[in-house]
Amino acid sequence: MSQAKADTSLGALIGLDRGGASCFLGVPFAEPPTRIRRFRHPLPRRPWSGEQDATAAGPAPIQPAVLGLGMRGAARTSEDCLTLNIFTPSCDERARPVIVWIFGGAYVNGDGADPLFDGTRLATAQDVVVVTFNYRLGALGFAAIHQPNCGLADQIAALEFVRDHIAQFGGDPACVTIVGESAGAMSVCNLLAAPSALGLFHRAIAQSGAARNVASPAQAQQAAVMLRGALDDAFESADTTDILNAQSAVSQALATEHRALPFRPCTDEALLPHHPIDVASISTVPLIMGMNAHENRLYTRASLRLSDEELLHRIAERVGERAPSVLDHYRLHHPKSTINENAAIASDIATELAFRQPMLDYVGRRTAPTWIYQFDWPSPALRGWLGACHAIEIPFVFGNFDQPSTAKFAGRGPDALALSDEVMTLWSEFARSGRPPARWPQFTQATRQQMRLDREPYIASLNDDPTRRFWEQL
Repeated sequence: MSQAKADTSLGALIGLDRGGASCFLGVPFAEPPTRIRRFRHPLPRRPWSGEQDATAAGPAPIQPAVLGLGMRGAARTSEDCLTLNIFTPSCDERARPVIVWIFGGAYVNGDGADPLFDGTRLATAQDVVVVTFNYRLGALGFAAIHQPNCGLADQIAALEFVRDHIAQFGGDPACVTIVGESAGAMSVCNLLAAPSALGLFHRAIAQSGAARNVASPAQAQQAAVMLRGALDDAFESADTTDILNAQSAVSQALATEHRALPFRPCTDEALLPHHPIDVASISTVPLIMGMNAHENRLYTRASLRLSDEELLHRIAERVGERAPSVLDHYRLHHPKSTINENAAIASDIATELAFRQPMLDYVGRRTAPTWIYQFDWPSPALRGWLGACHAIEIPFVFGNFDQPSTAKFAGRGPDALALSDEVMTLWSEFARSGRPPARWPQFTQATRQQMRLDREPYIASLNDDPTRRFWEQL
């Protein structure tokens, strides 16, 4: 691999040429948020002298360990984590569309440099510039100690870096698309509502997440007070291990009240003055929003045993006295699972309530151009139990199937590569022009058409879906 070089107003960067792309890794976009900067919004990065090494990714944000199929724990973490990674076909003057990826992980886990998010294939196949970045997570990112929404401020700072410097990497700062998955998709909705993010991006794609997980100021203050108490008010000098332990204790104490995400963005006067759902109608940014057919299967064990009575009780916890009619509908219309029928029904009802309804609520309020999709490609893992579960679409967005764990989770082969080419083309054409190819019609309340992404992608209307009609008439 040979070296790549880019000059910015902050200083020179030395990256590497790899796979047909120039890659600049671990590029600092803000000052380290450490010591007196802990729990405060980031400061712009100061210029550096000489050449900055950009051949290796920086550490991930501080976070607890993660175990689970399709999920990776970060190999290296640090508070000094505010770096980004740039993948470009060439550092020339082509002014290519820019795709900025926001990772998910419930606002407590994730790494912008995860190999799954390597932008080399997407950049070279579609002639776009791809940027991934880190933002602070958990208590360090979202505890309202000195300033609320530090993690959101990090995201805005990364977009400001893109605005100011991406032209030196062959990108167009006037053609930026933000793309996020899960908490990253929620972040997309937050950025659409954040006044200080206005003009930093021009299109948006939200994968498997909408606008519900935003705390009130009172909830944010409650979590912050509990965190300070758990740390004996030594929140600036505490070791990060102690912060993670305190974060865990507060999260467990507030899990039910705060929907299991006590440390998440909140409405505040500076960055997020209105709940994103309340201002969805005024955004003018074109949006693609979608979900996977069986999102919640990632969080449901195939071995979960539910009697008919237990299943009915579980449904009643979500829908009350309507539970019998919901169960009757799913017995009649739900695709039969050969592995565990009752667990599949419980999980797919959770997908409906936690993913599809929030998505349709959000897009139903928008007046700007909007397109929706459902990703149907099933995971081959666990004898097919997972179906099209949460995160299954990510390898298809980036074209990355090389790692054995990814192939186990998402599959591989000619059909997978063909679908990946389709997804990369759809996303990149939207990034380029502000609308996907004509074969994907815009979502309207009258037709409610969506793209179904599987081995043979096709267009279908939600109006023809009996389960969708059932929920709307319930």
